[in-house]
Amino acid sequence: MNPQGVGVGLRTEHFSHITSQWPAMDWFEAISENFMDTGGRPLRILEQVRARYLLALHGVGLSIGSADPLDQPYLERLKKLVDRIEPFIVSDHLCWSSVDGKNLHDLLPLPYTEEAADYVAARVRQVQDFLGRPILLENVSTYVTYKHSAMPEWEFITAVAKRSGCGILLDLNNIYVNAVNHRFDPFDYLKRVPAGLVGQFHLAGHTDMGDFLFDTHGSPVIDPVWKLYEEAVSRYGQVPTLIEWDADIPEFSRLAEEAEKARQILNFSTGVRPLWKSESYPQGSDPAPRESRDQVWVDSSAPLGMTERANLIEIQRQFKSYIEPGDSEKTNLSDLLNPQGGSDPEERIQVYSNGYIARIHESLCESYEAVRHYAGKEAFMDLAEKYAARFPSENYNLSKAGLFFSNFLESLPEVVQNQPFLPDLARLEWGIAQAFHAFDQPRDKASFSALTGADPALLGMRFQPSVRVLRAWWPVLDLWRGRKEDRPRSSVEKAATTVLIFRKGTEVFCEMLDQAQGELLESLLSGAALGQACEKLLLSHEEELPVDQWFAQWVASGIIQRIFLVK
Repeated sequence: MNPQGVGVGLRTEHFSHITSQWPAMDWFEAISENFMDTGGRPLRILEQVRARYLLALHGVGLSIGSADPLDQPYLERLKKLVDRIEPFIVSDHLCWSSVDGKNLHDLLPLPYTEEAADYVAARVRQVQDFLGRPILLENVSTYVTYKHSAMPEWEFITAVAKRSGCGILLDLNNIYVNAVNHRFDPFDYLKRVPAGLVGQFHLAGHTDMGDFLFDTHGSPVIDPVWKLYEEAVSRYGQVPTLIEWDADIPEFSRLAEEAEKARQILNFSTGVRPLWKSESYPQGSDPAPRESRDQVWVDSSAPLGMTERANLIEIQRQFKSYIEPGDSEKTNLSDLLNPQGGSDPEERIQVYSNGYIARIHESLCESYEAVRHYAGKEAFMDLAEKYAARFPSENYNLSKAGLFFSNFLESLPEVVQNQPFLPDLARLEWGIAQAFHAFDQPRDKASFSALTGADPALLGMRFQPSVRVLRAWWPVLDLWRGRKEDRPRSSVEKAATTVLIFRKGTEVFCEMLDQAQGELLESLLSGAALGQACEKLLLSHEEELPVDQWFAQWVASGIIQRIFLVK
């Protein structure tokens, strides 16, 4: 394992290949948010890979440049993952993603000003102090530029790094994309970023849209970017290099070919020193000296500058108004953005607004496969656009964007009239998704034996966090199992259904329950003692119920985490 070598992104499509073949690779890079909020299979895979390889964690949700306060729950989850995995690099992007509590799920550009550099640097210091280690910040691809900017991009990222003590993740594809989009020489960019600040390289492909280049990570690295990489290696030395490929992901062997090409270039160079190292900024140390300017250093322990934040929040609110559907308070973009390549600002900012809809749609497709099957692809796309306008995303994790989708479907007259089963089907799919990611707890076996002989009526049960009971008016489990049929069913008859959802190991199970068992489980899940739950059940069911048999089934399936006496 060579931390100065070449790695590839750890993606779901390659999990099986990696964990069965354990291919020759220097290291892997994982998207932080894909593993921060899951206790299921993704985290299990990450730990298996970490046992054999070095790992880097790369985030997309830190939103370090946002005018909003730093997201403390986000930082706590990130630190927990960092402490658990012990990556050799932790990185994110020099950008913003959210404002006023609304997340746009994109890497949005900042104005390149002294005030913004000070503001971001102070926030970086806070993040590094909290994590107890430095981070790298990546230069992002951009499609617009601000009239506020008073320095070039390379000077801005250098200023943030010097003032905060963080390193730079130099994405060479992004440099090339921006050079074409904004008409500068990419090699000049490299000349302006000092050696010793660069801690990682990214290499990826992009798409030529005619009027501009679009950063898609869905194709091989092109020759001009390879030339830029050769120059970067000659200037900065054997910096850890990643091959990014996030769309139209090929077989792992194709990624390995790209990695080998990078490795040959990297190994050929004698490089320059010093290389950036994570231990160069231990917790509590002072940052690297900033360039001499007539401005006051903003200490990360002090309140952030109100002037800098006030300027940023106004800029970001204006930007957001053109991206988030349903936001009617749009301002004149010509006062905010420069024309780009002959296009007016309103035209170019569509790259971001279209991207927001596309990401919400992608997230809903992943969570609601069956709903999409029965609604139809075109109708589902229309639903996604309407949903994005009515329920702006408020969570950094894109997979949580569909939280209110079943409620949204229930509010649509056309759904209620034509496909009234869709809201219940959506609830089932959301329950399955939440069970997949739940952080289940080790079973407390001692609690079972310790309470042997206790009055059963006084027993309470704590179930695994993945356990859910869904009661529906429609045959949702049958519909869900038919989600891969060639043609959706033309008609669906009502049929009251109760479904138990739970995870065992890394696999999610759905089982049909009779109504009484479902009611009993719901009472116990709400915290009722067994005796109290049974008494409630007898009010609506006169027949004798096999509670002992049900309890045995629950124990056998492992859905009960512990048993305790309810006082």
